[in-house]
Amino acid sequence: MKTRASALGNLFVMVMLADLSSADVSASWIKEEVKEAGVKLGLGVSVEKAEGFGKKKKLVAFDMDGTLIENETIDELARAAGVYEEVKRITEAAMEGKISFKKALAKRVKLLRGLPISEVENIKRRLRLSPGAEDLIGELKKAGFVTAIITGGFDVFANHVAEILGIDYVYANKLKVKDGRLTGEFEGVIVSPEDKLKALMEISAKEGIPLEECVAIGDGANDIRLLEGSGLGIGYKPKEALKKHVDGVVKRLDLKTVLALLGVSQASNDVARRLKSEAS
Repeated sequence: MKTRASALGNLFVMVMLADLSSADVSASWIKEEVKEAGVKLGLGVSVEKAEGFGKKKKLVAFDMDGTLIENETIDELARAAGVYEEVKRITEAAMEGKISFKKALAKRVKLLRGLPISEVENIKRRLRLSPGAEDLIGELKKAGFVTAIITGGFDVFANHVAEILGIDYVYANKLKVKDGRLTGEFEGVIVSPEDKLKALMEISAKEGIPLEECVAIGDGANDIRLLEGSGLGIGYKPKEALKKHVDGVVKRLDLKTVLALLGVSQASNDVARRLKSEAS
């Protein structure tokens, strides 16, 4: 095993290159153990194959609720509509993968029927960005990354967050409004977990960036397809249903920690090359 340490701003980054060819346990078992150890130590940790590690990442796609923002906007809407407890139960079941995302979202939105759009605007003004979100996006923009919000949440909130942070693309669900109130229905097609990956593929094709050079960050079961389909999938404070499907895990309450994992993939490629040459 070879190791190197470096700094990425005020973040400490350690890169380890391990040859598992003679290991008596599977690489997947080692990956899960390393991720779990990182979680217990309060670290951000990512485990990649050498070929993926060496790819320069160029695009980062974010889930919104519970990732870029601290709020679960469907729950905020439910509070305003007086149906919070019922909606919360459906939300939790969906995030843990116990009910399909489309079915859960349709049931929750139906409960919001009659909510004045003025209440939606009030919620928009109360959204809280996750700690470190502005710093993270700022650094990504300076480094030339393409950024996107791909969410099963709602465009009225996603567009607002994208405007604040300067994010390039937004894919979100659109709530139907009539006479100044929510109808309990959607406009257009519901953005499902499968559609999240399709959105990433659409952006990557438009930007000419291969999927293996894309990073996706999310927290729940509805992000699994998106994170598995990207070159590097990172779970930010991930639900249990997501943990085993990601390459990296960040449990700290600071989204800026993700920079260390992206730095390993991008700014520290020189470290990776040195490690590989020494191992050969």
